[in-house]
Amino acid sequence: MTRNNRETNCAGISRNTSNVVALLTDFGSRSGYLSQIKATVLKFSKIPIQFINITSNITNFQIKEAAFILKLNYQWFPEGTIFIAVVDPDVGSKRQIIALEARGMLFIAPDNGILSPVIKESCKIVTIKGQSKTFAGRDICAKAAAKLLCGNNIEQIGENYIGKPKFLDLEPELNEFSVIGEIMYMDDFGNIISNIQERLINNKRYTVKWGKINVSEWKENYHDLKSSNTYIANIINSSDYLELASYKKSAAEQTGLSIGDKVSILLPIR
Repeated sequence: MTRNNRETNCAGISRNTSNVVALLTDFGSRSGYLSQIKATVLKFSKIPIQFINITSNITNFQIKEAAFILKLNYQWFPEGTIFIAVVDPDVGSKRQIIALEARGMLFIAPDNGILSPVIKESCKIVTIKGQSKTFAGRDICAKAAAKLLCGNNIEQIGENYIGKPKFLDLEPELNEFSVIGEIMYMDDFGNIISNIQERLINNKRYTVKWGKINVSEWKENYHDLKSSNTYIANIINSSDYLELASYKKSAAEQTGLSIGDKVSILLPIR
């Protein structure tokens, strides 16, 4: 479909979207909730859309985990992408739905901290009005995304946000003696990902305390784990974050660690 056709169907104002809609939720794979969001966007925009599901398997109600996954992923999307992020344990409450623009992309989500990775870089934040008892992702967020796809800018789909949006600090604590982070995510392989980046430890290989478990062994990649002296080892992954991994086994199952457990590194005294 050409751009002119798109403008005719939408009867909106031209804007630079890529027709890519990225979805991030805790809906899981058994419900039809994700399909309802996609169908609503299609129904109200009437244009071809490329949906990309970042994940629908965020741990239920874990907003901070969702924010971290958004941080890892949004930078890989083309300019003009519209993100719908819904992990919303307080759906139906007075918490607001917001939309913001950052880095040439558009984000729609509940005002609960899930957009923390991009809030500080946003050039505009609006509140989107609407009502929904149990499914704001479909009833409010999806319809707002459709309006953006039709050429409206965020000022035309909402009202100026008053106050400060909810912000979750995803960064570890750092001082001259230690780096203290936490487990943010466990992938389907059982790899345990922290919020500690390699730059914070100056590319050094210190002993890492994962919860109550000390791990001193480091490997460069998953293949090298075959030669591990222990069943698990520290790795800096391709996103530059410290993780705990095991060769062809689940480090999560082997250690019993959980999301939110502390990850600490003692730095040598200078």
